[in-house]
Amino acid sequence: MENEKINIEDIMAEIKQKIKDQGLTADMLSFEDVPYKKTAQGGSASEALDYITSHYYIQPYKELKGNSVKVFIKKVIRKMVKFYVEPVVFEQNDFNANAVTVMKSLTDSKSSDLSGRVETLELANKELLMRLDKLERENNELRSRLSGENV
Repeated sequence: MENEKINIEDIMAEIKQKIKDQGLTADMLSFEDVPYKKTAQGGSASEALDYITSHYYIQPYKELKGNSVKVFIKKVIRKMVKFYVEPVVFEQNDFNANAVTVMKSLTDSKSSDLSGRVETLELANKELLMRLDKLERENNELRSRLSGENV
């Protein structure tokens, strides 16, 4: 089996033939339509914060699998190292919970600061538009007076 070479062209031809046989076309499905589980990487900051918020807790032990002898031996080892593993994991969970709390508060305070700044800028913009409108009316009035004097 080691000496067998994988022929990519044959595999691709087989896949294309199956697609053709099923009558599928490229417009039927795009990558955006395919559901997938998102991770924290590659997303926005809010998506990453949502991921961290829901995954900050770490279990000290994973589920034991295998035959009964292996499971028994793993349980014995787990009991022997419990005093060492659990405090570290619980300490990490406390740190993670506090880190998430700080990140959320920073995000909330930043967004409230930004909303206050946006409100201030909108008021300033409204005032400037009113002043501009007033100046345009004054300018039109002065132009009409000047055109009346020149005639």
